[in-house]
Amino acid sequence: MPTTPSSLTGPCLGDCLSRRHFLAVTGATTATVVLGDVFPGRVWGQDPQTPAELTTLSRTPIGRLSELQADVPVMFDYGGENAINTCMLVKLGEKAGGGIGEDQDVVAFSSRCTHMGGDIEGIYNAQYKVAGPCPEHLTTFDLTRHGMVVAGHATQALPQILLEFDGDDIVAVGIVGLLYGYANNPTLGNAPDSQ
Repeated sequence: MPTTPSSLTGPCLGDCLSRRHFLAVTGATTATVVLGDVFPGRVWGQDPQTPAELTTLSRTPIGRLSELQADVPVMFDYGGENAINTCMLVKLGEKAGGGIGEDQDVVAFSSRCTHMGGDIEGIYNAQYKVAGPCPEHLTTFDLTRHGMVVAGHATQALPQILLEFDGDDIVAVGIVGLLYGYANNPTLGNAPDSQ
């Protein structure tokens, strides 16, 4: 029977933690921590049943329905008395989440990418009904699905501007989601605190 030289077994005489035992203990600990935060009630992210942040602002006319052309974005400023945010109004030509009008296809969104605030003003792909890609990191947003991220680095949808009709006028009345660059969305007559 071959014997193992003492130089290969090291100075440990039974009180040392073996590599195999160390990996088993640390692996089990890591799995417990990770899985502990995956189960309901322990998730670090937002509860999917929590409604999006809604900010009601003063009623602001932003365009006329009779002047909108399908798939031609119209830019406008919105966001409170002292806080200006350039936004994009689009008649998509197909039903969209939050859309207004007979075909529920008129929507508006902030034109600042939610990743790092890149300017996507007027960058619109009519074939796919998306805003973007953002020139900074190529994030693209689906305007038919409340501005959700299609591709890129952003993790939040574009803030959607709530719209209503007043005759032929399209009126912005609020924002769903948080505008890029602000700790809080604008409120009536106040500029938000900047992050």
